[in-house]
Amino acid sequence: MRIVMISDTHFGDPMCTLVDHEALMEHQTLKRGKKYNAFFEKAGQNNDYLILLGDIIDFSIVGYANAYKVAKAFFHLIKQDKIAKSIIYVPGNHDFDMWHTVEHQINIIYQVGKGRPARQFRWSVPGFIEDRKDRKNRGFQLPGVTDVVNPEEVIGEKIFLNYITKSGDDPKEETNFYFAYPNLYFVTDKESVLLTHGHYLEAYWSMMGEWVMKIGQKDLRTGDALDLWELVAINFPPCQIACSGIGQAGPLTGVVRKVQREVKDQELDRVEKYLNRLDDEIDKLTPYRFYDPREWGIDLGSKYLRKKILKKLKGFKDTRYSEDFIVKKEVQDRFRNFYEASWVEISKLNQEHGLNIPKPHKVIFGHTHRPIKWNDAEAPTQEIGETQVTLYNTGGWLWRQPKGGQRQFCGAAVFTYDPQHGFTSHTIM
Repeated sequence: MRIVMISDTHFGDPMCTLVDHEALMEHQTLKRGKKYNAFFEKAGQNNDYLILLGDIIDFSIVGYANAYKVAKAFFHLIKQDKIAKSIIYVPGNHDFDMWHTVEHQINIIYQVGKGRPARQFRWSVPGFIEDRKDRKNRGFQLPGVTDVVNPEEVIGEKIFLNYITKSGDDPKEETNFYFAYPNLYFVTDKESVLLTHGHYLEAYWSMMGEWVMKIGQKDLRTGDALDLWELVAINFPPCQIACSGIGQAGPLTGVVRKVQREVKDQELDRVEKYLNRLDDEIDKLTPYRFYDPREWGIDLGSKYLRKKILKKLKGFKDTRYSEDFIVKKEVQDRFRNFYEASWVEISKLNQEHGLNIPKPHKVIFGHTHRPIKWNDAEAPTQEIGETQVTLYNTGGWLWRQPKGGQRQFCGAAVFTYDPQHGFTSHTIM
């Protein structure tokens, strides 16, 4: 069994390095991006699976049509170059809506189309890769959904994304896609590894779970802490808004994109202009005259709020490309919560399916676009109970263009696995 793992390709973002975005959009010509050949060289051919750890198709900054257009070009190259027989897709925050779409297809569209009742979404569907020599069912499986998945076959109903590599009616042009969310567990004779995108370690993507739990308390809690199913479900509203909700907002999409870029570059003139206009509109809604103390109170409060927002934005540090993100205390606290929720899920899998998954001592994630190579002696670690967990990162495949500077590539990593060599990684610079 040979496996390749990457994340953060961001198909749809013009800064993507794996597909030539400009040639595709302007000339309808499929060209490899500047970093595609380096990826191909390290990935190799005829792998059983290519694992995509999130932020693959970027719905947050472009409409569906353009995002899928670039993705189709990439997956066509994957098929053409025989990189992998099947693809395991673990969505992140920029493609969170992909998980919603797949769940909607399986639990609503399929069911209604067959005259059956719609089913409840399975917010957390863990994937599992077994490669211990003494185990009977070695390979990839979706516990509770299907047993070992043969990469040469399509099990059950086809996911719509299977057809993205087709150009005609030949079924051989299809590609097998399998989805897990938010975790994929990988166990070998030497390692127990948790693979995930990593967005639930950042404040925005987990804030609903954190604040709702503080406010709702026992009205929401079904146990001592949120399990993964609850964590995903409770955080669904802001995740979808910031994913496809913004990406499909027509003219608003472009404005939000500009604001995001300017905040990251610490150019806040546009934000300040919008805040002043908001203040003007609030003034129009208040019936008080200028000499009324209530009007003064509203004005003072509004001015204070504007200053606080601008001060907060001036101190903004982007998670993307951050070297110290994973060692921040609040991030470590979120990681601990996420890890413990994952262990609850693992314990259920062990009990219900007899998988005997040990506590993961290593985690591979993406999200930050800062690669941390496998077995790096300086890789960050965290003590969770009696378990020491080491974290590795897949980096990202976007150009970075600092304010007033030339575009840069901060680095991606291609992680690979085969039974002979185990896990390893190859950094692309």
